[in-house]
Amino acid sequence: IIFDLDGTLVKLPIRYDEIQKNLKSLFNTSEEFKPLISSIILRSKKNEELTNQAFDVICKEEIIATSNLEIIPDAIDILNFFKQNNYSLGLVTMQCRKAVKTIFLKIKISENVFSNIITRDEFPDRFAQIKNMIEFFAFSPSEVLMIGDRIHDIDSAKKAGCMGILCDKEKIGKYSEAKVISSLSELKATQLYLN
Repeated sequence: IIFDLDGTLVKLPIRYDEIQKNLKSLFNTSEEFKPLISSIILRSKKNEELTNQAFDVICKEEIIATSNLEIIPDAIDILNFFKQNNYSLGLVTMQCRKAVKTIFLKIKISENVFSNIITRDEFPDRFAQIKNMIEFFAFSPSEVLMIGDRIHDIDSAKKAGCMGILCDKEKIGKYSEAKVISSLSELKATQLYLN
């Protein structure tokens, strides 16, 4: 099972207005960076130093946000449940690795809960993250389940050939492409079709 982090297991109150302000200054533009990561990559024009500076801007704000992070209900319980039932767990996140390490310290769980963690630092693209996680596990994509809170997570999972479950009560009845659940605790019933 591959889990997304922000929005799925924790909520990070990231100050996106600060990120936009600092990126506009860095790139000397008045245009918004939306979608954030792909806009940075596009505007950096393969200038690795500029890309890294832009990602540092985001990373600083992500680390600040960890001070007020919220653990999503049942997140720790569901991770422990699947770990105790011998599932291989992976984590993919568009956050930087420094922020991820800080998050794990704050929520008091070991990074070892996950067999592998892929951050924005390794792959700044969700499809590439999922694809590389599947390769790491050496499972057939059909044996892998992605849990995320955004339609992009599920679309990327499908593109990689694996199943996806959208955890967002706001999207129940609005997205027919995947199973939609309102809380992580509902995943316990899901294990039946994962075996």
